[in-house]
Amino acid sequence: MKVCLIGNNLTSLILANILSEKNFYTEIFSLKGPKLNFKTRTLGITNSNLIYLEKYFKNISKKTNLINKIQVLIKNKKINKEIFFNKDIKSLFSMVKYDKLYSIIESKSTRNKFIKFKYFKKDTDLLVLKNKKDFKLIINCEKYNFLTKKFLKYQINKNYYNKAFTTIINHKKLVNNKAIQIFTDFGPVAFLPLSEKKTSVVFSFDIKKKNNISEDTIIELIKDFNPIYKIISMEKLEYFNLKFKLPKKYYYENILFFGDAIHSIHPLAGQGFNMTIRDIKTLNNILSQKINLGMNIDKNIFNEFEKETKSKNSVFSFGIDFIHEFFKFNKDYIPKNISETIIDFINNNQKIKNLSIKFANHGSL
Repeated sequence: MKVCLIGNNLTSLILANILSEKNFYTEIFSLKGPKLNFKTRTLGITNSNLIYLEKYFKNISKKTNLINKIQVLIKNKKINKEIFFNKDIKSLFSMVKYDKLYSIIESKSTRNKFIKFKYFKKDTDLLVLKNKKDFKLIINCEKYNFLTKKFLKYQINKNYYNKAFTTIINHKKLVNNKAIQIFTDFGPVAFLPLSEKKTSVVFSFDIKKKNNISEDTIIELIKDFNPIYKIISMEKLEYFNLKFKLPKKYYYENILFFGDAIHSIHPLAGQGFNMTIRDIKTLNNILSQKINLGMNIDKNIFNEFEKETKSKNSVFSFGIDFIHEFFKFNKDYIPKNISETIIDFINNNQKIKNLSIKFANHGSL
């Protein structure tokens, strides 16, 4: 059986390798030319998802950095408080650079006889794939290509008016296993450890406050909010605009949309990639069931996939959106004494913390 995957990215490569275990031949289509290469993009991977990936890509965990503590700091003009997440387990999640993980999986993909790479000259040429009859499934794993723009309609399309600035700081060696999220007057900034000497920084800056923010200003703010690191240097600053998008339907005729195309969320909890892995698990389970029952594999499974995943993804996405809006509303509108009472209640309630950890790890309670 042949499957068409659109987009030479981490999502399509992981999916292609998993499909190859079922003897599916996949052709990965993308545009000719240099790939988008975000040198400072990083990924947080939950424990359950890392275990799943290890089944297909051995020793991936050795390339990641374990996080066993999360410190949430609220530092704005009104209050200065913290919430501390720590559980008696080896790790809460793991961090890895996107390009490092991509390189590992791409290397395996190029050696896999079930996977072929093909290229188009221009974006609109992708429309040809829609009418090809030799593919059992067509899965579009790209967020911004011609097919997504033309056929995917959104039910939720919310502009956060945030610009996410990312960099990696090189610093003096230390035990570096605590993720730190700081909610500031300018927006949330996260310090996410990659190793003893490297830490990823994601600063979601509120551009409503200052549209023409300079890179120098962002760098100075990162240094100001730096909680513990003795910085030696900072890598190139990269940025992208933030929106919250959920589609009306996950598929259009014979095309299934997948990955970031169907759940674009705020990065403050680092859950976008984890949602994609959970979707891959679901799709893989559906295919396994069909194969075991001797049933036909075709576009009819798209509706089943949507039914299995859409409600869960929506609840999870709105949960992330709620966290963002809560801290924003808390900063601007809730009186100081009430804010401090709410934060103290969360900080002293281990049950709430444990449920939060479970929700982040599995995508559900």
